[in-house]
Amino acid sequence: MTIKSRAAVITEKGRVEVRTIDIPEPKQGEVLIRQKAAALCTLEQRFFSGVLPVYPGVWGHEVSGIVEAIGPGTETPLKVGDFVARGCGSACDQCYVCAMGQDSKCAVEQRRLKEQQTSNRPDGIKGIFGISEYSVVDPRNLAPMAKDIPFEQAALAEPIACAVSGVNKLDIELGQTVVVIGGGAMGLANVFVAKNRGAFVVVSELNPERREKALACGTHAVLDPAQGNIADQLKSINDGRLADVVIVTIGLKPANEQALQLAAPNGKIMLFASAHPSEPLTIDPNVIHRTGITITGNTSKNRKDLIQASLLISRKIIDVRPMIEKVVPLEEAQYAFEEAVRPDTYRIIISL
Repeated sequence: MTIKSRAAVITEKGRVEVRTIDIPEPKQGEVLIRQKAAALCTLEQRFFSGVLPVYPGVWGHEVSGIVEAIGPGTETPLKVGDFVARGCGSACDQCYVCAMGQDSKCAVEQRRLKEQQTSNRPDGIKGIFGISEYSVVDPRNLAPMAKDIPFEQAALAEPIACAVSGVNKLDIELGQTVVVIGGGAMGLANVFVAKNRGAFVVVSELNPERREKALACGTHAVLDPAQGNIADQLKSINDGRLADVVIVTIGLKPANEQALQLAAPNGKIMLFASAHPSEPLTIDPNVIHRTGITITGNTSKNRKDLIQASLLISRKIIDVRPMIEKVVPLEEAQYAFEEAVRPDTYRIIISL
């Protein structure tokens, strides 16, 4: 048997249709989710804009909802009626990588993510079926959410988990200076998590409205790259010092080059955003040798990160509402995607 579900189907570049599709009933090891909200991340935007031309597809990996049914024989602490946030992978839990707590890099998970871009369905639809009223998922990829958190906020547990993953990897210490390059939705996510770790958080952002919003969200200070030497700007507000940590949330070469100017000796740079198209970053190896800086990256999160993010939101330790641009009903999915790809837009949430 199948379940009828309305979903936002990207049929071609720039085109979204709301269709009724079939969702299978959950099998062993699966749960059925009545999804209530889905955010449009950069990934969904790339499918819509043709950077990733995989059609037809139902995407959406920043999702919240309610457990509707549990597959027979499925072992999970979740119960029917639980509110949950959803991730987007399905690791094996058996390999060395999983044992080291790096399940987002599990070879099985990477294979399954690639398989989502193919289809054996009669309708040919590919995807992870996040922007759909119903979806069948691995319960290990869900995190409980408090029932008093609105679904549009709960859907942002996944991007907050990515920020948690990065901050965990950077091992930020109390009182350290963290510069976040970019004041968009993921910039704010990193601000919230780094500030929660006790860091002095600074945002570097060209857009004056985004700088104001960053300050309103609790950022300690802001930098304007258009106003002279960026390193001198930071030193003037940071006791003459550069940053212990720089997190780059913009996938542009100038942002990466700016990070090299802002990192203190023995500092850390995290490239949090991918670039499409990719632009090579040229760096003199002697700079790394002499300064001792560390350059790392982050693309996803593990289950621990997702649980920690769900707790940060559920317990109201952080408030994700500033990350939301607007909430749009499923019937207006075409408009939602068009809004999401506009420059300087925060998260667009589709209500399901």
